[in-house]
Amino acid sequence: MDPRALIFMPALVGAAVFGFVFLLFACNYYLQVLASTGAGAREVEWVAEPIIDNAWKLVYLGWLVGMWFGPAYLIGRATTANAAPWLAFAVPLAVLWLCYPVSQLSSLSATSMWIPLVPDVFARFVQKPGAVLVFYALSAVVLAVFGVGFQWAFATKGEWELLFVGAPIVVVAGLVYARLLGRLAFALRFTTGLFSTRKKKKKKPADRAPAAAENAPTIRQPDDLPPLASPDGELTGYNILMADDEPAKPRKRVRAEAAEPEPPPAADLPEFAPPDRGPARRRSADGIDRGRVWTEEDDQEPTSYGVSEPEVKPTETMPREVVEPSKAEMALLSRDDAPKQPKRVWGPDVLAFLGLPGTISAILIASGMCFVVGVMIRVCRDFNPAAGPG
Repeated sequence: MDPRALIFMPALVGAAVFGFVFLLFACNYYLQVLASTGAGAREVEWVAEPIIDNAWKLVYLGWLVGMWFGPAYLIGRATTANAAPWLAFAVPLAVLWLCYPVSQLSSLSATSMWIPLVPDVFARFVQKPGAVLVFYALSAVVLAVFGVGFQWAFATKGEWELLFVGAPIVVVAGLVYARLLGRLAFALRFTTGLFSTRKKKKKKPADRAPAAAENAPTIRQPDDLPPLASPDGELTGYNILMADDEPAKPRKRVRAEAAEPEPPPAADLPEFAPPDRGPARRRSADGIDRGRVWTEEDDQEPTSYGVSEPEVKPTETMPREVVEPSKAEMALLSRDDAPKQPKRVWGPDVLAFLGLPGTISAILIASGMCFVVGVMIRVCRDFNPAAGPG
């Protein structure tokens, strides 16, 4: 038994496992840079997500890249049958360089992210030809650097010193390419597409009311029906007032006038009962009511109630935060932070995101995983039993 197989098999499994994990992190970082830049943000917002939640991103990018990988491989194999090895790698990369941006921009502008081709993208390209040409020129340089880093990290046998340089180059080149593509998507956002994106307004209930009224069943009122015979006579029901019927006119209200009672004649009153003149008439000249009963409260001196200040200071029932909105709420209302059309699409600020702490952390994590994958691949090549005696 060849002892190299004892090292080759674990290394092969490790390359597959660590390669899958590296692709999960790489796709997550790539799409975060693309989404933030495409939304018009100057800085990339790095969001920590569980690794399992990023599996769909690998499938998504695999779908977009794999759509052109087959034609790129066939074209590269047909045109570089007897050419140099580096040319067989450069031709498929050139096909992806031309076709992949169209699929990615179509996915961003389509109704579904899984649609890889939309004619609307070509109409937007025509309106921004300068920005598109500059993007392809810059992305060609970035993809060339990416190809060199990929060759040093994964396709080179031995020469372990190149692995330390190739792994960071692969990661940085991928993030810069996402930044360039997101910047182009943001510039094309302010162009006019082929199809209208405005939603049709729903019909108001008033527009559908006549049609509903035509189909509504007719209702017969009790006046339209013959009365019912009973021992007490004929009986009829009350009409039902419908929503569409005009209300009955209110009857004029009759106000009753109170008539003053006539005083009884003096002959009918008894002679011994004089008329009651009220409490005011029973008072004497000094203002004392002779018929009033004297109580203990009358011995106290009368005092008036004074008005003092309240012990608790009255406050507003509504908090001040509710009555007066904060600056953040006013900023959302004013929409001053809405993305505006850039005066200059390409500039030094495109690469400014590389100096952010979150970007540096992402580069270090992805580069470390890429380095581990490169080590596993080199071990598999050195201890491959099918390669013959070492």
